[in-house]
Amino acid sequence: MRRSIFFIYLALILTAGRSEAAGVKVQFDPSRIEIGPFPTDYLTAPATNTRTARRVRLPMPPECAAEPNTCQERWLANDFDGFALQARVRVRFSGAVNPATLGEGIFLIAREKAGGGERTVHKTGDAVRLNQLSWDPAANTAYGRPDTAMDPQRRYLIVVTDSVKDVAGDAVEADDGYTACITAEPDEYCKSLAEAVKAAGETLKIAAASLYTTMSATAWLEKAREQLSGLPSAPAFPAGPRYFRIGEAVAANWRQHTRLSPNAFVDEPLALEGLQGVGGFGFGSYPSPVHLDRDRTIPPSQTGEELPQPAATEHVHFQAYLPLAQKPDNGYPVVLTGHGFSEASLVTPFLLASAFAQQRLATIAISAAGHGFGPQSVLQVRDRVRGLVDVPVPGRGVDVNRDGRIEAGEGCAAVASSPLGMRDCLRQTAVDVLQLVRVIRNGLDIDGDGAPDFDPDRIYFAGHGLGAMFGVMVVAVEPSITLASFNSAGGSAVDVARLSPQARPLAAQTLGLRRPSLLNRGTDFEDDLPLRNQPVKTITTTGAAEIQNAIEMMEWLQTEGDPASYAAHLKLAPLAGSNEKAVLWQFGQGDRTVANPAQSTLVRLADMRSTLWIYRHDLARRVSPRMDANPHGYLTNQSFFVLSITNAVQSQMAAFFSQGPGVIQNPNAGVARLFGVDLFEQPAALPEELNLLDP
Repeated sequence: MRRSIFFIYLALILTAGRSEAAGVKVQFDPSRIEIGPFPTDYLTAPATNTRTARRVRLPMPPECAAEPNTCQERWLANDFDGFALQARVRVRFSGAVNPATLGEGIFLIAREKAGGGERTVHKTGDAVRLNQLSWDPAANTAYGRPDTAMDPQRRYLIVVTDSVKDVAGDAVEADDGYTACITAEPDEYCKSLAEAVKAAGETLKIAAASLYTTMSATAWLEKAREQLSGLPSAPAFPAGPRYFRIGEAVAANWRQHTRLSPNAFVDEPLALEGLQGVGGFGFGSYPSPVHLDRDRTIPPSQTGEELPQPAATEHVHFQAYLPLAQKPDNGYPVVLTGHGFSEASLVTPFLLASAFAQQRLATIAISAAGHGFGPQSVLQVRDRVRGLVDVPVPGRGVDVNRDGRIEAGEGCAAVASSPLGMRDCLRQTAVDVLQLVRVIRNGLDIDGDGAPDFDPDRIYFAGHGLGAMFGVMVVAVEPSITLASFNSAGGSAVDVARLSPQARPLAAQTLGLRRPSLLNRGTDFEDDLPLRNQPVKTITTTGAAEIQNAIEMMEWLQTEGDPASYAAHLKLAPLAGSNEKAVLWQFGQGDRTVANPAQSTLVRLADMRSTLWIYRHDLARRVSPRMDANPHGYLTNQSFFVLSITNAVQSQMAAFFSQGPGVIQNPNAGVARLFGVDLFEQPAALPEELNLLDP
């Protein structure tokens, strides 16, 4: 009914004999995504079961058989209670404009926020400029992203002023439909829009506007954490030995379950001699709710309702490493450690345990959802006292493509044709880690001596790559974790895929599986998207605009499981019941797995550049040209050329947890003597370029 009324009054105005101005107008039709301005609350409906009191209602294409991906994506988006936090703004004009004027003439103004109780990034009336602006001359459409972190559950006003000029230098003008909307106020949306435009002030010469609401991006994980308090969490331990002392255990072999029917295994020896300062290592498991469906996605739920009870639980297995140093009265401080993509709990955590133990810190880790290979994986430990012992370390991998193999990391992401990517893998893993926090705080006895081994008030988090990404989510919603270190973390997850040479084939595969395919460079793609702080980018590549729109939709659909949605809650705007967190950020310049712009995004949204240390791999490679071009693994790399760098960055991380956030250790002392130059720096500005080195 509302849309019918809108088109009736619009038609009356357009046929009322008003003269058609010669200038370029800002087109206005909020019922059409491609015109907008978009996003717009016109494409939402009132709701009583969401935190925003809204629910998205995007129109479906006329023929879903011709646009199956668009229909699927809009169907998924229609479960949300608002638009993406970093939603890309879209403004269409009746003719060409001067792209150089877009940055001054299009911006956002913060309006009211639903809910309350927590600090916010913005207050009502704050202006937010746009960045990463692009201009599509084929459709006379401008695009841009918010320059700052955005508040969830807040309304924002998109403002287009007469500072936007056409190619002749004349100011753009208002569309008749927009004028009618804010003057006649024929429906609730136009009434709200008129109020927001009036509040923006008469000094602004507004030619068009749109009002939209950001979604409750963290609501699901917040509720999943609250739900854990009513679920069992008692740990379980292997029937055989569960704890091995260094010195008694002389060898370890990880038998990775890699194939089904018949079962097959790959052996990977673990270098126990590298566990300097570690007194012993132990194993166990705990029940954690399973939210993932068979398709590796989590069913939608409304943000204003209680989370449905999970239908099943899974015993998630952990490995822990206790320091050789005497245990304090309250137990060891413990570092929850997250591994990288395609790795497992026996990789990154194993390689960090020594550095932590030398600072009297314990280490504990699980494999992320979809990681650790198959369920029959075991760790074979040769012990001087007990001989050869098989310890179950069941992997969480899933044979998604049904080829009989369980690849490293298979089962984390949804199928390649899905726009949801790793969203729900990250959310499920975050829940599993949050449950582990409960297990630790309830008292966890690793070595079997009858006393808890960990200090419940000194629980920290360290993560690398994927582990740092879900770590941002965990730390943002868990009040009891006060310190964290994130190495090589990136966001959005879509940007990680499209910008990084190593991950780009996955992005290309997703675009290629769309119908019709969006690949416009053979088996690759060119999206013409600008990086931050670059001049306005004119879209010239055929098909690039369609790719940009697909990327925009995927980012929206993945918002709930994207670290970029949680970063601001680390410091700028802590969630209700939580406080600011102290975080050490680390990444390598020229990372080819998680590109620097995606890494800078998280640091910028968290407003934590002052605690960022960048490893200058370009400087190290001038001295040792045999180093790999990709610095992504510098946190745990054991090769001769990188080992001193690895030791320096691990030592910095361990000292941060041991000594607290007051002083962050400078890691240059050792490497400067070896390389003749400082390899670590705190940048004056965040790196927004790719900075890739030649292979």
